[in-house]
Amino acid sequence: MTTLPPELATFSYLLDAQPAPVRDAFHYCLCLLMVEAGVMRLVENGEVCVFETVARVKFSVTKPLLSREQEAALIDVLREILEDEGKL
Repeated sequence: MTTLPPELATFSYLLDAQPAPVRDAFHYCLCLLMVEAGVMRLVENGEVCVFETVARVKFSVTKPLLSREQEAALIDVLREILEDEGKL
């Protein structure tokens, strides 16, 4: 499992009960959403993506096997959760 940076740790409770493939997809899409929000940036894009937080903490996340539609749908769900919690 990928260790989330402190900025994302509060959301880890949502993922802990999920099977590994689901958890990995959520981690990856959450990172993409954080890039979209300007909180992080994507440093390397490949099978393993490297992200960097605004605090310059780098970490890697394995890119899950998702279609673009699945990725977009998951990002939308995460966006809704974060907006409801006032985090976005």
